[in-house]
Amino acid sequence: MFKDRTVNRWQKAIMKECVKRLGRKLSEEEQRFITSRSGFIALEMIDDTVKTLEGADLAQYLNSESQMNQ
Repeated sequence: MFKDRTVNRWQKAIMKECVKRLGRKLSEEEQRFITSRSGFIALEMIDDTVKTLEGADLAQYLNSESQMNQ
Protein backbone atom coordinates (compact mmCIF):
# COMPACT_ATOMS: atom_id res chain seq x y z
CA MET A 1 0.00 0.00 0.00
CA PHE A 2 2.84 2.40 0.78
CA LYS A 3 4.36 1.81 -2.65
CA ASP A 4 1.05 2.48 -4.40
CA ARG A 5 0.69 5.81 -2.62
CA THR A 6 4.28 6.73 -3.41
CA VAL A 7 3.90 5.76 -7.06
CA ASN A 8 0.65 7.73 -7.35
CA ARG A 9 2.22 10.85 -5.86
CA TRP A 10 5.24 10.55 -8.13
CA GLN A 11 3.08 10.12 -11.23
CA LYS A 12 1.02 13.17 -10.26
CA ALA A 13 4.19 15.22 -9.70
CA ILE A 14 5.48 14.23 -13.14
CA MET A 15 2.17 15.15 -14.75
CA LYS A 16 2.14 18.50 -12.93
CA GLU A 17 5.64 19.26 -14.23
CA CYS A 18 4.57 18.31 -17.76
CA VAL A 19 1.57 20.65 -17.60
CA LYS A 20 3.85 23.44 -16.42
CA ARG A 21 6.38 22.85 -19.17
CA LEU A 22 3.81 22.38 -21.93
CA GLY A 23 1.49 25.17 -20.81
CA ARG A 24 -1.56 22.97 -21.34
CA LYS A 25 -3.40 19.96 -20.00
CA LEU A 26 -2.09 16.54 -20.91
CA SER A 27 -3.94 14.38 -23.42
CA GLU A 28 -5.17 10.95 -22.40
CA GLU A 29 -2.29 9.37 -24.31
CA GLU A 30 0.24 11.55 -22.52
CA GLN A 31 -1.26 10.74 -19.13
CA ARG A 32 -1.30 7.04 -19.99
CA PHE A 33 2.41 7.18 -20.89
CA ILE A 34 3.14 8.28 -17.32
CA THR A 35 0.54 6.29 -15.38
CA SER A 36 1.27 3.01 -17.14
CA ARG A 37 4.61 2.91 -15.30
CA SER A 38 4.77 1.99 -11.65
CA GLY A 39 8.36 0.90 -11.19
CA PHE A 40 10.67 3.31 -9.45
CA ILE A 41 13.38 3.07 -12.11
CA ALA A 42 10.91 3.77 -14.92
CA LEU A 43 9.40 6.72 -13.06
CA GLU A 44 12.85 8.09 -12.29
CA MET A 45 13.79 7.91 -15.96
CA ILE A 46 10.57 9.66 -17.01
CA ASP A 47 10.99 12.29 -14.31
CA ASP A 48 14.59 13.01 -15.33
CA THR A 49 13.67 13.19 -19.02
CA VAL A 50 10.68 15.47 -18.43
CA LYS A 51 12.89 17.88 -16.50
CA THR A 52 15.21 18.23 -19.51
CA LEU A 53 12.55 18.83 -22.18
CA GLU A 54 10.02 21.54 -23.00
CA GLY A 55 7.41 22.29 -25.64
CA ALA A 56 7.35 20.18 -28.77
CA ASP A 57 10.23 17.97 -27.61
CA LEU A 58 8.36 17.07 -24.42
CA ALA A 59 5.12 16.45 -26.31
CA GLN A 60 6.97 14.19 -28.74
CA TYR A 61 8.47 12.21 -25.84
CA LEU A 62 5.12 11.81 -24.08
CA ASN A 63 3.51 10.64 -27.31
CA SER A 64 6.39 8.44 -28.46
CA GLU A 65 4.54 5.18 -27.82
CA SER A 66 1.33 6.27 -29.52
CA GLN A 67 3.35 7.19 -32.61
CA MET A 68 4.85 3.69 -32.68
CA ASN A 69 1.38 2.12 -32.81
CA GLN A 70 0.34 4.06 -35.92
